[in-house]
Amino acid sequence: MNNKKDQNQAKKDKSSKDPRPDSEPQDEFQVDTVGMIEEIKEDLEKAQCEAADYLDNLQRLKAEFDNFRKRMLKEQSEFLKLAAQEVIGTLLPVLDSFERALAHEIHGDQIDEYKGGMQMVHKQFEEALSKEGLKALEPVGEPFDPTRHEAMLTMESDEYPEGTVVQVIEKGYLLKDRVIRPAKVAVVE
Repeated sequence: MNNKKDQNQAKKDKSSKDPRPDSEPQDEFQVDTVGMIEEIKEDLEKAQCEAADYLDNLQRLKAEFDNFRKRMLKEQSEFLKLAAQEVIGTLLPVLDSFERALAHEIHGDQIDEYKGGMQMVHKQFEEALSKEGLKALEPVGEPFDPTRHEAMLTMESDEYPEGTVVQVIEKGYLLKDRVIRPAKVAVVE
């Protein structure tokens, strides 16, 4: 009887220590937890691999972009050099004409011929610049436009209405339809 009493007491002690039933549910919970931990570890490893791939792709993309930017800057610099070379090539004949005119000795009776030669060189110079897209603004008679003209003084006029350009003090220029220097003008007040 003592033995049976001891067994009952042991069951009571065991049940008082662990309120959960002591059969399979505890084992199922442990198995499920272990399985979930393994699944989470696999997901973590997969996410870490994807993150490493993304980082590698990002670093490659950054390097490619840096190379592209450097290449574009170099090409732009080369293009500007080439453009300047073409403009200077167009102007060299004008420089040659000026040098010939300056080297020529002028006698008193050749002033008109010299002036005519200089006018030809001037025309050659204008034509060379025109080929590059330069155009002089001719605003006399036009309404004043602050994007193309700079008013230097105002005048009274019976011939033109108020706000009209009546005199060009210094020529303005367009380069391929873009104002590179506004014309300095007198405007009717």
